[in-house]
Amino acid sequence: MELNATQFQHCVGHVGPYRIVNLSKVIDPHTESRRCELRRHMTVVQGVNDWHTDVDIMSHLGTHVEAPSHHRDFTKDVMGLAPDHYMGRGVLLRLESCEPRAMITRADLDAADRGRVRAGDVLILDSRCHAEPFAQDPNDQRPQLTRESAQWFLEKRVKAVGFGNGIAIENNAEHCNACHDIMLGNDILFIEVMKNIDKLEQEIFLIIYMPLPIRGLDSSPVNVIAIEGIPGFTGES
Repeated sequence: MELNATQFQHCVGHVGPYRIVNLSKVIDPHTESRRCELRRHMTVVQGVNDWHTDVDIMSHLGTHVEAPSHHRDFTKDVMGLAPDHYMGRGVLLRLESCEPRAMITRADLDAADRGRVRAGDVLILDSRCHAEPFAQDPNDQRPQLTRESAQWFLEKRVKAVGFGNGIAIENNAEHCNACHDIMLGNDILFIEVMKNIDKLEQEIFLIIYMPLPIRGLDSSPVNVIAIEGIPGFTGES
C-alpha cells in the first residue's frame, strides 16, 4: 500500500544528520482483528482531574518481538534477555533471487548477504512478493522461511530476524516449527509484522526494538526504529 504524504512524514524523520525510519505497524483498536481495547476513565486525586486508559491487548499485536517462552517449554520471557538483545546493527537482506512461493535456501540468503552479516546482527528480510501476513490468501506468493534458513541464521549467530509482508513463516507448519525450535531455542528472536521496509534508503543501520518491561510476556508489541547514517552502523563500517 502506498503511503500518502502525511503518513510518509510520520514514518520518516531526522535527528541531526541521521535519518530515522519507523518500521512499526500502527495499532488501531477500531480496525485491529486481534484483542485490542482501550477504556478511558477520569480519576480525581487530591482535586486533580486526569484521564487514565486501561489497555487490554494480547502480546502478539502489531509489530511484535517474540521471546523464547513463546514456543514449547523454552523459559526466557522478554525480560529474560539483556537490553542489548533488543538493539544492534541491522542488515536488510533483499531476497531477490527467490521465486514466488519458494522455500528460502542457504543460497538465497548467501546471495542477499554478500558477506555483510556479522555475529550479533539483526536481520530484516524482504522479497519481491508481498501479501498480508496470516490472511490465508490463496494468491499469497511470499517465499517461506525454512529449517535451512533457520540453520543459516544460527550459524551466522544473529540475535533477531524481522520481516513484514514480504516473507511467510506461517504457510508450512513443519518449517514454521523448525524455525521456532532452532531460532527461539538459541535466543534468536522474531520481529514480526514490520512495516515501511521499503522506506529504508540504507541496507545497514542501527535498529532498536525494545519490548514493554513486563515480566512474563512471551511476546511484546514494539516500536521498531531504524537510524541510518550513524558511524559504525553503515555499509562503510
